[in-house]
Amino acid sequence: MVFGSHHLNIKENSKSMYLHPITENKEEKVARSLKNKSSAGIDGIPDYIVKLCIELLKVPLTNIYNASLELGTFPDKLKIAKVIPVHKKGDTRDINNYRPIALLSIFSKLLEKLVYNRLIAFVEGNGVLTEDQLGFRTKRSTETALEAFTKSVQEAIENKINPIGIFLDLTKA
Repeated sequence: MVFGSHHLNIKENSKSMYLHPITENKEEKVARSLKNKSSAGIDGIPDYIVKLCIELLKVPLTNIYNASLELGTFPDKLKIAKVIPVHKKGDTRDINNYRPIALLSIFSKLLEKLVYNRLIAFVEGNGVLTEDQLGFRTKRSTETALEAFTKSVQEAIENKINPIGIFLDLTKA
């Protein structure tokens, strides 16, 4: 079976969730955008090494990632994380003072980021989410949500209504 963009005869449709094949250029761009972390996942390969070698790795990785998209599966080997305890505070001999963190393989992070970029572009480009959906979106945060909530409360007070639409008698307050 040959994987890659040259054998697919599917026309792109901006209204479809079809994940068109990943290009080597897109993969290289995403790889270079990742942080230069020296920590490594279960494979022992730090992010910065892959970033340095991306020119050599992009062809085989593109084939693997496109095979993953075409088959609709995430490679099992990329699902494995190295979990390590990180000290929070207090006595280092007390296990309750640690929290676990999972270190993923750079190859897993690359595939996730490539799919995420396509998914978010589709969702935002086709108005799937309302403007009130603030979580996991660029340029939106809990601060944005708090600002929107504060604004709606201020407007409700100014219009003498509460948030569920019942008029308040603010003269008795």
